[in-house]
Amino acid sequence: MDKIMHTMKIVSDKTMEQAYQTYSLLNEEVRRWQDERGSFWMDKLIIAETPPYYPLRDFPEILVLELWKRLNQVRGVLVSEAVLSQTWHDFNAGLPVSDLELLSRLQIALTGIAHLSHSWVMEKKRDISSADRAESSDCPICGEGVALSVLTAPNGKRCLHCTLCGYEWSTTRVGCILCGREEASDQNYLNSGEFPGIEVVACEACGQYFKELDLRILSVEDFVWEDVRTLPLNYAAEQWFAEQAKIAKKVQ
Repeated sequence: MDKIMHTMKIVSDKTMEQAYQTYSLLNEEVRRWQDERGSFWMDKLIIAETPPYYPLRDFPEILVLELWKRLNQVRGVLVSEAVLSQTWHDFNAGLPVSDLELLSRLQIALTGIAHLSHSWVMEKKRDISSADRAESSDCPICGEGVALSVLTAPNGKRCLHCTLCGYEWSTTRVGCILCGREEASDQNYLNSGEFPGIEVVACEACGQYFKELDLRILSVEDFVWEDVRTLPLNYAAEQWFAEQAKIAKKVQ
């Protein structure tokens, strides 16, 4: 497949190191909570018969608030249960959340819960059939839309990786993971020298983009953080789409 390559100029974020320290601190608390409370909650979870087996929308509010409160306490932030409850309902309904720091702690809490449910589902299901995995690009465990494509060592086998629960499953070697379009002419591969081993695949067929990580080049311990630290690639991809729209208008 011929790749259309575009090199993107990236502006470094000086606050990234501080953000990583905060992220690591919160994740340490998530791991403590999983050790202390994981078995208690796993005994209460009921998985569905068909995918998604335990979607985010089914997370009990009491479970979400329990971990979320602990993360707020780690940051020294006191938030009333009423505010947390309303924010959780807004988030679950797809409404905007104005407090971005509160939202980021909610997302870390949800990831911690989703990883717990992923482990529990795999323990109960043992194996997830290829038919269950192939119905859509949504994660068969938690139902979230997939944003990462991963090329694994040593042969570049392509997988989809869920950044919410961490589940990973094989997919087709080429094409858009969001719309399924496989024509090479529709796929544009955007890259930056600052992030070796990562490309943003911009699909002209559906107007969406996703990241593809080549693990033959890149070593990744935390896919969530990898997605966060490469946010400049998201901004650059959006710029690229905007520039293509301007070019298309000029041609018309």
